[in-house]
Amino acid sequence: MRSFLSCLAVVLILGCSGSDADKQALKAVSLQRQQALRSKDINLYLSILSREYQDKNQDFAAKKKELEANFAAFDQIDYRSDGITIEIKGNQAIISGTYGLKVVIKGKVLKLEGKEEVRLKKERGGWKIVGGV
Repeated sequence: MRSFLSCLAVVLILGCSGSDADKQALKAVSLQRQQALRSKDINLYLSILSREYQDKNQDFAAKKKELEANFAAFDQIDYRSDGITIEIKGNQAIISGTYGLKVVIKGKVLKLEGKEEVRLKKERGGWKIVGGV
């Protein structure tokens, strides 16, 4: 009985640390996305976007084209996310929260604020965005 409880404790500890590691990895993806938007770094953004991306009738190729067009059109992008929550279910995760987006296009400022829900999947290379952006 004692060895069973010891094994159970080890499994629970390992399970929690895995979840903590996943939460940290997901937070890192969220920060990379913020950095990629602010610096208009298409390569950084694409590195966290899954090849299986599918959202709002867009696949990876369509999302890439949209991002390239937006990064080229916007003189400046300021993006922030606040109050994020992370929900992990197996190899799927959702990062929810509020966002603020300010873009400058030909000297004109456009501000957007709202709620967002970014869907991610754990793949070989880590957590990748599969929808919601």
